[in-house]
Amino acid sequence: MSKRTGQQGSQRKIQPPSQNRGRPGGASPPGASQSARERAKVAAQQAQRRRERRILLIAGLVLVLVVVGGGIGFQAWRTMSAPKADGSAKSVTFAPVKIEPGKPIVLGAADAPVTISLFEDFHCPHCADFEQEFGPVITDAQKSGKAKVELFTMAFIDQGSVSAANAMACAAEAGFGESYYQGLFQNHTLQWSNQQLLDLAGKVGAKATPEFSSCVSGQQHADWVQSIGEVATKRKVTSTPTVFINSVEVPLQGLTPDSLRAKIDKAA
Repeated sequence: MSKRTGQQGSQRKIQPPSQNRGRPGGASPPGASQSARERAKVAAQQAQRRRERRILLIAGLVLVLVVVGGGIGFQAWRTMSAPKADGSAKSVTFAPVKIEPGKPIVLGAADAPVTISLFEDFHCPHCADFEQEFGPVITDAQKSGKAKVELFTMAFIDQGSVSAANAMACAAEAGFGESYYQGLFQNHTLQWSNQQLLDLAGKVGAKATPEFSSCVSGQQHADWVQSIGEVATKRKVTSTPTVFINSVEVPLQGLTPDSLRAKIDKAA
């Protein structure tokens, strides 16, 4: 009896099975492992996005530097380049013109039956295109005595427009307005510093006399340039080029050199 009693007293109490039983080292449950992988994936995606943003920022900065550098280079070219002129700019001359406030520069025979009024800005690219396409027709009409040109030099684009308009008046006053007019449009992308405007005189077969040089550098016809802008406003001219033949506006849409020549002939 005593032996059995001792065996019963030595029995151990059985504990409930542990939840981590069978997972050496206390491994995490499957759900916890999956959550860690997801967090790692999200972190990697965020890092990738940060890298992409840095790359875009650097690329944007490089693009800005290229654009700014190119703009500075182009501006320097416009300011420093010497003007050029082909032979056509030297082929036509007219008498010196008296510059009067509110009055256009008149190029051609005073008694010509047709008056072509041109409102142009020497920095206007459309005006340069117009001169390239239609200038020869107008020049032929001037040479033949059929037409004279009233030139209203507008100056609304930039300071170079003002300087070029003033120099145009100086050239017309000196007797080489027509060739200077053509030379200005052949170099319409230049900034038109005083030196460029003085150099252009020699390029079109004229001479930058002390009087011409003083007129250009001193902006002697600046008030006249302003008065031409006021005339354009009164005549409701809002764009350049604007063309009139004997005070009738010429629609430029669909105009061709032949149709312009026909209009001049009809008006003569």
